[in-house]
Amino acid sequence: MKNFIKYDYYIQVFFLILGPLALIMGDLTGLLLCYFTVGIPQLISFLIRLFLTIKKTPFYIVYGILIIPVWISVLLIAIFKISNDITEIPSIIVMMAFFYSPLLAIFYVYEYHDLYKSLK
Repeated sequence: MKNFIKYDYYIQVFFLILGPLALIMGDLTGLLLCYFTVGIPQLISFLIRLFLTIKKTPFYIVYGILIIPVWISVLLIAIFKISNDITEIPSIIVMMAFFYSPLLAIFYVYEYHDLYKSLK
């Protein structure tokens, strides 16, 4: 478990740095690439940590409450992209996350840093 946390912390830092580099592309594609480059590894990390026997911090719980609906909404939009009525609420969730998810990504890595340092 200690090794996983150490390696995962460095992976999260790597993707947090790599994601904004995608903005160099300069268009909407670069922006979306930035969000997905940072978000997908954090989602995988979150889901793995969910099943580990480490203490769940309040921020970890808030992160899950705010991010899991976003990914569910993205999947619903991808599945039901034909009907606007079905995707209206998930679209609103994704648009709200557009503003708060960069802060959550930074705080997630910061909180992970604290977890990593507490296990040394």
